[in-house]
Amino acid sequence: MNYSSKKDYEKLRDDLKKYQKWPSDYIFKFIILNELNKIEDLLSKFDLKKCRVSKKESSNKKYISITIIKHMKNPDEVINKYIDVSKIDGIISL
Repeated sequence: MNYSSKKDYEKLRDDLKKYQKWPSDYIFKFIILNELNKIEDLLSKFDLKKCRVSKKESSNKKYISITIIKHMKNPDEVINKYIDVSKIDGIISL
């Protein structure tokens, strides 16, 4: 993890502690190329039986936005999920 992303994660952790009660449902939003292997890679990072998932293709169908709502225990669990997902090439976390 490079310095700027570490700094970003620290800020997110602080904000999550400050503005949200835990445990809580957390909304993850991602944009990724609309390729089956990329989508499967992302979804494999979550226990889908315990999540609500919605998908929306871009108008040209090149990209897909995926929203995942999952009950999380604390901000560190959220950060760890973002770090895990960030290993997927080309993913954008919102």
